[in-house]
Amino acid sequence: MAKDKRERICKEDEPLKGRDVLALVLRRLSIDPDNPKTELGFAWREIVGERLYPHVKIVDIKLNTLVLRADHPSWAQLALMQQRRIVAELGRRYPTLGIKTIQLIT
Repeated sequence: MAKDKRERICKEDEPLKGRDVLALVLRRLSIDPDNPKTELGFAWREIVGERLYPHVKIVDIKLNTLVLRADHPSWAQLALMQQRRIVAELGRRYPTLGIKTIQLIT
């Protein structure tokens, strides 16, 4: 049987702490947690709120536009009604992303 050469999650039968496991997974997926785009993804629930979060997801950032997907046109409309607040919060938290507008697709 071939030996797995990947880094072990635990050493000497002692489990790693949760933050160490998360860091390992992010590293394996080549995700930089300090990148503003990654931070935006982690904070999305807090930014849009509990009501919109399950229905409106980030798709991409194109130039200065945050592209979102809503699971129903009604949720897209509610998100657009909050566009000014969301864009202001994004500008406050992540000014380097330069997001000025939102585009919603369903």
